[in-house]
Amino acid sequence: MPLVGARRRIRLVESLAAVDLMLDRSTLDDIERAVPGGSASGQRCAAAIMVRLDSEM
Repeated sequence: MPLVGARRRIRLVESLAAVDLMLDRSTLDDIERAVPGGSASGQRCAAAIMVRLDSEM
């Protein structure tokens, strides 16, 4: 499974360390208030630009 942002080994190590991270209810509530569910949906760019960003091409 691809891990976005882990092109370099150090970034992979940092990302994998998150598996041990425990967030308490207060922290999760803070995150939900800052970024409510559904607020970060949709494409990051217009469809015409997304075609050029496809890393599988």
